[in-house]
Amino acid sequence: MMKKILALSLCLAMFVGILAGCGGLTGNDKGAYIPVSLNAETFDFDPANAYHNTDSLNILGLMYEPLFTLDANGKIKPALAKSYKTYTDDEGVHMDITINYTSWSDGTALTANDIVFAWTRLLDPSNRFPAASLLFDIKNARAYNSGLTTDLYIEAIEQQKIRLTFEGPIDETAFLLNLTSVATAPLYEYAVLNNPDWAKSNSDILTNGPFKLVAIEYEDDLDENEFSFTVSDDYIFDSKGNRILNEDGTPRSAKSTAKRIRNFVLERNSYYYRDTERDALDKYVKPYRILVDCTKSDSEILQEYQEDKLFYVGTIPLSLRKDDSLTKQASVKYAISTFVCYLNETATIGGTELFADVHVRRALSLAIDREAIANEIVFAEAATALVGPGVFEKGTTGSFRTSGGALLATKANLEEAAAELEKVEIPGFRPSKYSFTIKVASQDEVHVRMAEMIADVWNELGFFVTVQKMYAIENNDYIDEDGKEAKKTNVCDNLFEEALQRGNFEAIVFDYNAYTPSAYAMLSSFATGFAGGCDRNDEGDYSMISHITGFNNAEYNDLMDAIYLLPYYAGMKADPDPKIFADPDKNPYLGFGFETYADYIRTYKAVTQIYAKYKIEPTENSGDWEWQKAVLLHAAENLLMEELPVIPIVFNKQATLTNKKLSKLSDNYYIPTIFTNAKMKDYKKYIYVFYNFPKSVNWDNYGLTEEPKKK
Repeated sequence: MMKKILALSLCLAMFVGILAGCGGLTGNDKGAYIPVSLNAETFDFDPANAYHNTDSLNILGLMYEPLFTLDANGKIKPALAKSYKTYTDDEGVHMDITINYTSWSDGTALTANDIVFAWTRLLDPSNRFPAASLLFDIKNARAYNSGLTTDLYIEAIEQQKIRLTFEGPIDETAFLLNLTSVATAPLYEYAVLNNPDWAKSNSDILTNGPFKLVAIEYEDDLDENEFSFTVSDDYIFDSKGNRILNEDGTPRSAKSTAKRIRNFVLERNSYYYRDTERDALDKYVKPYRILVDCTKSDSEILQEYQEDKLFYVGTIPLSLRKDDSLTKQASVKYAISTFVCYLNETATIGGTELFADVHVRRALSLAIDREAIANEIVFAEAATALVGPGVFEKGTTGSFRTSGGALLATKANLEEAAAELEKVEIPGFRPSKYSFTIKVASQDEVHVRMAEMIADVWNELGFFVTVQKMYAIENNDYIDEDGKEAKKTNVCDNLFEEALQRGNFEAIVFDYNAYTPSAYAMLSSFATGFAGGCDRNDEGDYSMISHITGFNNAEYNDLMDAIYLLPYYAGMKADPDPKIFADPDKNPYLGFGFETYADYIRTYKAVTQIYAKYKIEPTENSGDWEWQKAVLLHAAENLLMEELPVIPIVFNKQATLTNKKLSKLSDNYYIPTIFTNAKMKDYKKYIYVFYNFPKSVNWDNYGLTEEPKKK
């Protein structure tokens, strides 16, 4: 009798397990297909490269999950991290972070080694990621990013645990805030190293967030006459990665057909925290697929949204933004993002480095009517500085912008602009002698319109300014052994991103997204030593790179050093023994980036003077660091807005439309809409409308409960 009871109990347990595994999904039902409209034509899904377009950043925020997140109220919450502990022992200050059990989107277990790899890659000086400075509190991180050492104190001590050792006492809140950035999300080493274009190919992208990219299709971009056209790519490489030159030594270029994204599909990552044997398929991610058709016209988007055929609009098209009946339905929030224009100080324009003259930069800024641009764009606010609303003053509290006030005028002042041009120190200067272009991503109509308005006012100053739309092309980076272009299937290069990353521009406009809502994250990369990497000459010696604009201001560099060194200064010596710098293994200041005694002394004196100027008394009391950092960060922004290597235009807002049939959407401090728990009313009626997307969408199948028979 006991055996029968035991057998019955086992059967019931198995039956309950089966029900748990199926949840509410039966048969071919995998969950909702949600058709949406997104403006994000994203060609590169590398989280470290996600910060030049707000819409693209929102997409990558659904695909990758960092250790911590920032909720809608600005509170730091665990994400991939299960727990952490900060402690001090004889070897220094450490943080142990234990991560949750989860898997990559192919089912491979995610381990602590994936975090070690991603952070080491972020700090690799050859990659030149500006987000590297987020990790500079880690011992030797800055030295590693400067090419001074290969020892980095990030280690996987267990399969689910990493140990960090710091340079000294840390501002724990500030460091954890840095770890909420998607730029610090883990990466699967094999996938990244196996293909240099891994982030452009959906078959090679493995994600640890709730969604994965399962399909992306491109098509020829069309001109105003509906014809495809070619564009020039100025960077062509051989199979070894060397840039190919013409016989006269000039870089070789190639013509390629301009491309755009036709559609893409985000699908549930069924391994996201899920026990595949016990958990329901939709336990952690409710919808099955998010379907994005990038070919719809503005009128089609509006009509389909109103007819319950489109359930979410991530970016309201520019032509619809003056429709009050529509915009009243929109959910609007600030993005932690400022639309800006970079001016390349090293670009030769009219035989001289035009933008190296600060008076030219100031004149160009004064000529811009930021209010007019914000009114044209609708979902924007005239920028009064670089750091916008939503960025914290101290830790995760207060408003940096409110405390800092307005540093820029929002209305144009052509008289003051003309007066600045009178101060230009270039011999024989006249604006009419100089022609330059503003590069802009062709795929973003809002960015293009703002670039055009900027060009118009700069032309009023007497310059000859044109807008150059930058397109995507089919990948042609490498040349095969026969000298022919070797193209990769379904992989595109974004010439705009390449121009920005390589400094191949005169002026360029884009969304400057904050890595985190801290002023340090927005301001640090403009300082040499914080720009993300270094150059190496033929002798193997390294030199720090400056900002991509060529901006290199000694006072600004020293201010950023003063901010970085605040927690450590009290333990630094005013005049250490020069001999300790001879041996890198014995140099206690190498981790801070000081290779020589001369470097150390110069910086120490400069930082000491800055602390005295701003009445800051460095201390080991972490409670004082927040306000001290805030004082110095405001000073840094004030200086940056006087020098203006970057011209802020508008503070970005995010306006979205959500159909009444879509519910359970959430958000966090970074992303306006998170679909993880999204519910779509009557979604089963739509399954066979969209189940063949992107090949076809068939509204004749609306309401079908089983797959239609093929004719």
